Amino acid sequence: HIPFCETLCPYCSFHRYEYNKNIADKYFDALQKELKMYKAHGYDFSGMYIGGGTPTISIDRLIETIGFAKSLFKIKEISVATNPNHLTVEKMDRLVGAGINRLSVGVQTFDDKILKHIGRYEKYGSGEEIKDKIKSAVGRFDTLNVDLIFNIPLQTEDHLKKDLDIIE
Repeated sequence: HIPFCETLCPYCSFHRYEYNKNIADKYFDALQKELKMYKAHGYDFSGMYIGGGTPTISIDRLIETIGFAKSLFKIKEISVATNPNHLTVEKMDRLVGAGINRLSVGVQTFDDKILKHIGRYEKYGSGEEIKDKIKSAVGRFDTLNVDLIFNIPLQTEDHLKKDLDIIE
């Protein structure tokens, strides 16, 4: 769990904090110490799911920590959560290079009116822009997951059906 985000979405119930580099660095240091403790107690892991917050907010430390975990454990599968604004060629190349097999993108919805209502339009762009970013990630990872939310205020079942049609 990497509990840091650029800004905090009002609907999110995850344990998270607004990103602060000094605090995040201390967190990653502590996370690596914790991984060492698991190894010392004889644990081994073949997979990792790294959620958030937004783990890719501190991509250098994320990749360093993944490499550290891979040096301790026989990890074959790695899943990382991200947001649409982090779907840049550079970041995706770095994630693939670090061995990430599955990328989970927090889209929530492609509907511009709802994106504006929940404060994501300004952060991540229009539904069309997000769709284009998702398309740029297709084929780069073994699995590309899109997280959608249903029952956001203003949202109807028709909105959800339209969102599902976009990701098909």
